[in-house]
Amino acid sequence: MTSGTGVNPTEAMSEAQEAEALAEAMVFLGTDFEAAIEGLVGAVSEHVTGGLDDYELDTMTHIRRVAENGINLAQNVQGADLAIADTDSENADEYQEGLEALDIQINF
Repeated sequence: MTSGTGVNPTEAMSEAQEAEALAEAMVFLGTDFEAAIEGLVGAVSEHVTGGLDDYELDTMTHIRRVAENGINLAQNVQGADLAIADTDSENADEYQEGLEALDIQINF
């Protein structure tokens, strides 16, 4: 998005879609991590598997939080973009009404 005043809704929606894609990628971190742990469990001695179980539980908790935060971020960005587009539309309608009240014709 630009550093000036106002927001380009098209750019904002593009960034919202990027945030959503990142959130989806974060969700798959959990399944990828589980697969990696399963591979490790098969390769190490049974004396280590208890530690891997604890590590997996702890890490999955953090991955879940990251994924939830990513999903919330994507939803917030998309919601903000929709609110901006709605506000722009309302303001354009009010502006048009003001022009019509003054009997000013502008070709868009």
